[in-house]
Formats: sequence, structure tokens, C-alpha cells
Amino acid sequence: MSKSAMLRVSDVCAAFRLIGDCRDVGDDPLRWQPLAFEGLCRLIGAHAATGGEGIWLRPTQPVRPITQCVVGLDDKAVALHSAYMRKHGLRDDLIFERLQQLPEQISTYSRRELVSDRDWYRWPAFHEYRRPAGCDHQLTSVCQVAAGGATSAITIHRSPGERDFSPRECALSSFFHNELGRLIGRALVSGIEPGLGSLSPRLRQTLDCLLDGDSEKQVAARLRLSGGTVHQYVTMLYRRFGVRSRAELMAYVLRRRTSQRDPEP
Repeated sequence: MSKSAMLRVSDVCAAFRLIGDCRDVGDDPLRWQPLAFEGLCRLIGAHAATGGEGIWLRPTQPVRPITQCVVGLDDKAVALHSAYMRKHGLRDDLIFERLQQLPEQISTYSRRELVSDRDWYRWPAFHEYRRPAGCDHQLTSVCQVAAGGATSAITIHRSPGERDFSPRECALSSFFHNELGRLIGRALVSGIEPGLGSLSPRLRQTLDCLLDGDSEKQVAARLRLSGGTVHQYVTMLYRRFGVRSRAELMAYVLRRRTSQRDPEP
């Protein structure tokens, strides 16, 4: 790593403070995602950020966006961004076309590292959407957060006429996104993770019994099932939510039952 790309102690401390703030509201992706995006804009020194979560099996399949977060754009710019996503999506995006070929779990690049000025400023979508929205240079970070292609993406924007992103700013964005990505689907509720409402009736009954403090033997008696069947249901719950113990399962579920996406029945 070149000296110009090296992070300062203050950079790392600021990134972890921001992550801590995100954890405080981690049970609601509609709160922690904008907080993360706005905070990273402040750390990097940019006016706007877009991104969200999706499924992306690189390099074989294009990204399939699931959630979207936009901060720092005025109403006109938001309308242009939404129109671009409806008409083109990320399948035809020059930046994401280049990122499609990169297999790394986390990839963070400035626009110039991926697309030349010649191609960027000749791109019709730049003149139709990007320039009118006040967006030119961009720093894009993509982080795979779970198996199955679950991916988080953050794109930081600067206005036409502003300077490009420095190597240190790229490194800071990559560091922040990597540390944040470790928590998505865990301390930070993901917008694409399995919801409680999608459980089968038997799995939901088993989960409710566990939440009441029942042992597997007590669950079996309560639901009039065999011990082996209940153990299979518990194992399925562990696998479904990516946990390894009852304590982790309880923490996972109780945190998410307070979120707006999974209201308590």
C-alpha cells in the first residue's frame, strides 16, 4: 500500500464510531443504512451516496437489487436517479459492468480506476442522468456479506468540477464497508435476510416455544412431536438464520421482532 493510501489512526477511530452508531439502531435497516451512508459521506468529504443490498453472484450473474438507500440528493436528483434505475438498472451501468468481472469479496474503486474519462463522458446516461443530478466522480464499494451472493453496495458521489477521490479515501471507504459488512445480517438487520414471517407454521411454533424458554423435550411434548423431529426443526432454524446456538438464535430473533419489517404477531 502506498503512503498516500495509508489510513490514519483518526480515520480508523472515526469509522468505528460510525459503526457503533449504526449498531445502536441496527434493528431497523431504514435507520442504520442512511446513517451509515451519511456518515461515510462526512468521513470521505462528499455530498451524496446511493446504494443498498442485493443478490450478486459475481462474475456469472448480474446484480439483482433488493433494497435502495439514497442520501444527500435533492428532489430533482432523486427523481433522476429513480428514473435511471427504472430504465437501465445496474445491468447497463458502466461501473457495475466492470465490477461484475471482479471476484473479490470486497471491491472498492474510484470511477477512473474502472472507466476511462473518454468512455465516461461519452456515456449517454452520464449526460441524461448523472450530470443533471450533480454527480460526476464516484467511489463505489461492493461487499459480499453472506453466502448466496448477498451483497451490500455503497456509491459515494462528488459534483462536476470537484476533485476525484484520493487513494486514502478509497482505503477508508473499503475499511469502513468491510467492517460494516461483518455486521450486516447479525447486529445490523439486513433488508434481504430471511424474515420471521416466511417460516412454515411448524417452524414458527417451534421458534415460539424456544422463545418461551422451552427445552427441546418440552417443545416436543407441547407440540406433540417426537424429540427427533423437534431437533430437526431446531437445526433448520439454526441454518436458516445462520446461528450456531440457542443463545444466538434468541438474540437474532428478539432483535428483529422489534423491526418494522417483522412486527410481533
